Amino acid sequence: RRSPMSDGKFFVDVPEDVVSSADVPFVVVCGWFGAKDSNVRKYTDELVKMGCATLRTTLPGALVFSPYSGGREKYAFALLTAVRATRQERGLMGPLYLMFMSNGGCWLHATLSGTGMLSREFADLDLAVSRGGGLIFDSSPAFMTVTSGAKVVTLGMSPVPRAVVTGGYYLAAACMVLGTIVTTGGLDALPVRKFWKDVREAPGRREMYLYSDSDPLTDSDKVAELVRERRREVDGCDITEVRWAKSRHCTHLIDKRDEYLAAWRTFLQGARRSGVD
Repeated sequence: RRSPMSDGKFFVDVPEDVVSSADVPFVVVCGWFGAKDSNVRKYTDELVKMGCATLRTTLPGALVFSPYSGGREKYAFALLTAVRATRQERGLMGPLYLMFMSNGGCWLHATLSGTGMLSREFADLDLAVSRGGGLIFDSSPAFMTVTSGAKVVTLGMSPVPRAVVTGGYYLAAACMVLGTIVTTGGLDALPVRKFWKDVREAPGRREMYLYSDSDPLTDSDKVAELVRERRREVDGCDITEVRWAKSRHCTHLIDKRDEYLAAWRTFLQGARRSGVD
């Protein structure tokens, strides 16, 4: 049931006992920065057990931190092309869910929102998300600052390498800020600012946010603020919110397993399929 496609960037799993592919929920899981495929597969394996077809991918680290959007846009286009091809080849014409883990995954959401790619070139997929599908955010979106970015790139490093990498990161960030001011006359074009703008202004969908107050990388108050704003100001938003007091970044499946899987099941029941259990 497993098949790599597109040079190993995208991996598809379809349940073996599918009776009617037209009604099977199709969940696309975009992993976090630095995630190994074996780690992301733990999530898709759980979804397959629930009767969902899945496609998983992880945006390369160089694209996550690139000051240029072109690489992320090409990757997002390739991802949607793979999703469309999989739906057509496997007959998966049911509801479509897009899941974004941390900002490594959520950069793809911001890219789709900022470019309008999903509603334009991939209107068929947009329709599949809107009719019975939705968006899932795990430990995302994270409000980014220079400090939080440094935490991400040095996660797990010993003190000396961490100090060296942190210094280099701050230097690169300073150069990026200066370059943006010189070329645009302001800071609005900074990738981190554009990311948050695109997340805030994304079209309204069925959305589920899974996050924690103890997460050192994703500011829970900022996520809660975003949720309130989208409920209040964005047409079409139907939001489910699960906020834990204590659970680690992108580890809710382990730390809060029963509650996490229950939230998935409830959200996936929006799909027109009685087989999700």
